[in-house]
Amino acid sequence: MIGDRLSTLGFRLAGVRSVRHADSGDRAEKELAELMDSKDIGIIIISHSIMGGIRNRRLLYRVRTSLLPLVLEIPGYNEKAESADTLRELVMRVIGIDILSDKARR
Repeated sequence: MIGDRLSTLGFRLAGVRSVRHADSGDRAEKELAELMDSKDIGIIIISHSIMGGIRNRRLLYRVRTSLLPLVLEIPGYNEKAESADTLRELVMRVIGIDILSDKARR
């Protein structure tokens, strides 16, 4: 998990072992690249505001096309939840099915 101080605290309290605090875009890029290179990480959770601060185009392309580890963007502590589209995009990327389409529900 990569996020702001309050978000990372919640994940630490929930027992997540690999929690990284990022207070700048440069720090977030470093932490995300490290986790992307790790062989024992399957899912990376990153807060929306932290993801928005990443400017490295190669890293962003890698995040958007990666299947392992999967990168899941969630709202931070003080952010509004707009995760439905993000989760929909994640499922589309992983299994290739639009879970909200009429055809998928049949």
